Amino acid sequence: MSAEITIEFNSAGFREILFSDGVKSAVTSAAQKIQAEANAGVTNSKGFRMNVRGIGFGGGRWGGFVSAADNAAHTAEEENQVLSRAVHG
Repeated sequence: MSAEITIEFNSAGFREILFSDGVKSAVTSAAQKIQAEANAGVTNSKGFRMNVRGIGFGGGRWGGFVSAADNAAHTAEEENQVLSRAVHG
């Protein structure tokens, strides 16, 4: 005999978790790792910069961003995909 299960999502609870310090710490750690790996593939450059901020997708959450800090980093991504490889492992 199977039992019927009902699940009710608590949107406020999900938002609280997604904006928690623990999630921010995990996102920051992952972004720093990606930044470090990408910077290892760049010479004579400021490399890549990283920031973490609240974003609005799906009701809000922390998002980590890594981007080129100068033209040399842009070129390293364009020619050798240093950032893309860092993201994809």
